Amino acid sequence: ERAIYFSLVENLDRQVARILDALGETNVFAHTLVIFTSDHGLALGSHGLMGKQNQFEHTIDVPLIVAGPGVPAGRRIEAQCYLRDLYPTVCSLAAIATPASVQGRSLVPVLRGDATEVHEAIFGYFTDAQRMVRTPDGWKYIWYPAIGRGQLFHVPTDPDELRDRYGRNT
Repeated sequence: ERAIYFSLVENLDRQVARILDALGETNVFAHTLVIFTSDHGLALGSHGLMGKQNQFEHTIDVPLIVAGPGVPAGRRIEAQCYLRDLYPTVCSLAAIATPASVQGRSLVPVLRGDATEVHEAIFGYFTDAQRMVRTPDGWKYIWYPAIGRGQLFHVPTDPDELRDRYGRNT
C-alpha cells in the first residue's frame, strides 16, 4: 500500500513540475496564482488504521501551497484552514468581491502576516461516528458518539497523537 501511495505522490510531483516549467517557459509565471492542495491523506497503517475514516492528523491535514502575485514567497505558515477558504482567498488576491453566500474566510491576512489565524477552531467529522475540534494552540478533541468515548491530544508536544489525555488531569 505504501509503495503504491508513494509512487502516486512521486508521479504527481513530476506532473506539477511540468506545469510549473511550462508556466515559466511562456513567461506567465509572474502573473499566475498557483495553488496546490489535495484531499485528505490515508492512514496507511498509522494508529492501526487504513483509509480516511478517522480524525487523526495524518488523515485530516491536507497540503496547501499558495504562490504568486500578492503572496509573500518562502514562508511556512501553520494557520488552520478549511479548503472552502480557498474561494474567498482567490477572490481577495484577484481583487474580486467575494459573494455574500460564501462561508469560507480569506486566508490573505495570514498569508501577508497581518493575522496568525482566521478560525478560532477547526471542526471535523466522519459520518455519525466521529467529531473533532482542533484549536490554534494545538489541542485536539475527538469524540466517538456511538461509544461515548473521547480522546484529547496536544499535537505540538505529541505530533503522532499517541498520548491520549482524555480524562487525565495533566
